[in-house]
Amino acid sequence: MNRIVMAGMPAAGHVNPSLPLVRELVRRDIRVTYYATEQFRLAIEHTGAEFRPYPAGTITADDIAEATRTASAVRVVVRGLAATEILVPYLREELRDDPPDAVAHDSNAIWGQMVAKSRRLPTISFMTTMLVGADAFRSQTAREWLRFGRAAVRDMPAAIAARQRVVRRFGKDLFPPRPAFPTLGDVTLFPIPRWLQRPDPRIDDRCHYIGATIDPDARDRELDAELAAHVDGSEPLVLVSLGTLHSGSDTFFRSCFDALSGLPARILIAVGAHTDPARLGTPPSNTLVRASVPQLEVLRRTAVFVTHGGMNSALEGLSNGVPLVVLPQQFEQLLIGQAVAERGAGVVLRHHLSGRPVPPGELRAEVERTLVDPSRRTAAEALAGTVGEGGGGRRGDRGAAGPATPGSRLKPAAVSMIMGR
Repeated sequence: MNRIVMAGMPAAGHVNPSLPLVRELVRRDIRVTYYATEQFRLAIEHTGAEFRPYPAGTITADDIAEATRTASAVRVVVRGLAATEILVPYLREELRDDPPDAVAHDSNAIWGQMVAKSRRLPTISFMTTMLVGADAFRSQTAREWLRFGRAAVRDMPAAIAARQRVVRRFGKDLFPPRPAFPTLGDVTLFPIPRWLQRPDPRIDDRCHYIGATIDPDARDRELDAELAAHVDGSEPLVLVSLGTLHSGSDTFFRSCFDALSGLPARILIAVGAHTDPARLGTPPSNTLVRASVPQLEVLRRTAVFVTHGGMNSALEGLSNGVPLVVLPQQFEQLLIGQAVAERGAGVVLRHHLSGRPVPPGELRAEVERTLVDPSRRTAAEALAGTVGEGGGGRRGDRGAAGPATPGSRLKPAAVSMIMGR
């Protein structure tokens, strides 16, 4: 039996898309050992993979969320480099007596690639979003540049110092070439449809777009009575959620009360773990507020999805034919929202990118338009058939759409290429 070690990035948006692929590898008699944090133990073990924990306190989903909420991508890099100092020696020791045939790693978990290089093992990078090139940043406004530039400048000295520490300790040869975040592998799997990827010179025959790896059986749960009664009513359902890493402010969620009350729709707002619903006051009669909801199950009943535009949320919405109103919190989410909007399946309200509130009137107008204009629903339903192009988890181990030219043929099996099978 061949063996693959997976070095995960312990955040739901990174772990969850990898699980259908892991399940398929296990089904094909490949032994998978998956390193992550205890938060993801049950989900990983449910695939049949062996779970092994990172050392306590190394890096957690809360660490990643806190860094993400600073609006600085550099802060996330600093946190990842700090974890790398601990996880490279830890994984080296873990693999010393039982070396795998290959190391798979999240594209931001550079410790996985560094350990593989030190052991001269082939690498499989799992990248949960598209590559973003320098040209894409031209779509930012001056106000957006200023906001993110200030945050990046603030955190850059810490990032440089952290990189220098890692290079001094493990050597320049092991450190991934720039840009290290994300880092590509000998094979890189993208669990997204190819149409979401902008042209990028880094894309070559090692890159495989396998389509969304959405697995409702792995994560969904039944609706409780109150939630079921709300989402199964006669009026259309509007779901509002900014995902697991971003936390909307109390002001934002109260503005949703103002914007969406009185609409001929049922409103469901998932505020996340960092907002206490009780602080928001009494919601309008058409609105239910929860910390979290079983998103895939709810989306099957949803007419409009107000979302931050994270890759997983966007693909889950589109896979159910739900048009999107995208409120991006990061630049990458703007690109995702723009790609969806260009295909007629949504609209982007980009105010948060420059630190401004979304005017309730604009939010209401776009939600209302999406409810009554069938063209956005029709476009979203058309895209639903493209979300899984490439085969998803079942394609990731035996074949994937290549870097995409018209009429391109299926490339050799991604994992088979690595394993020499």
